[in-house]
Amino acid sequence: MLDLEDRVCLVTGAGGDIGAAIASRLARFGARVEGADLDPGRVTAKLARQCNALKLDVTSEADWDEAIAAITARHGRLDVVVNCAGLFSRTGDRIDRMDLSEWQRLHAVNVDGAFLGTRAGIRAMKNSGGAVINIGSIVGYFGARSGVGYGSSKAAIRGLTMQAAASCVSAGIPVRVNAIHPGYVLTDSALASELARHGTREKAVAAFATRNPGGTVITPENVADAVAFLASDMARMINGVQLLVDAGLSTQMPGRSFVPSEDT
Repeated sequence: MLDLEDRVCLVTGAGGDIGAAIASRLARFGARVEGADLDPGRVTAKLARQCNALKLDVTSEADWDEAIAAITARHGRLDVVVNCAGLFSRTGDRIDRMDLSEWQRLHAVNVDGAFLGTRAGIRAMKNSGGAVINIGSIVGYFGARSGVGYGSSKAAIRGLTMQAAASCVSAGIPVRVNAIHPGYVLTDSALASELARHGTREKAVAAFATRNPGGTVITPENVADAVAFLASDMARMINGVQLLVDAGLSTQMPGRSFVPSEDT
């Protein structure tokens, strides 16, 4: 059985559905979890006693310094950083209509936040070893009719992950850096959106499932399982990898019209 006993893990965006599922799964496998969010109250509400809640603005260097210092003071070390905090466009960003401010807002959290988290994790674990796991999206692999800012930011996660892994290897730093790219995930917000259109939970889930191959429903827990694996010693020889948790959606992309949502 996968074992993360006493491993100290930091999960950003832990107040969201996917972040909360990741934090919960790591705790279930024995990890000591620090759940970070801009609003730590969301973490407490979702995870109760499963993890400690931290306030963290992922775009702030000072906040990262304080968070790492607090965690290492509390636990004596840090073993895993999961960069899950992210934003989706609130404007439906078609390229010719996109404001620079919206582009910068998305990249500040989705890219700069992941960079700062990756760097902070590597600095904290460079002597003891550990793992950084970045959460991207399938939309970072393919063009879309809309979502240019979000897609660009998630494509950057792929590059950041590979470059960080290569940098650690070349410097002899024993920190693995990998990324997970989910397909359409049935979060609470996705379900609420479908319920508004279809009325019943059964119809809403069925409609959402048509986005994935074979009517598959990808859950936040599916993403969390992949994170737990990459955080464990079972993945000790996996570094610089892009792991797609998409039920095979990527195999069909050339023949599909892809429209990203908040759930990818």
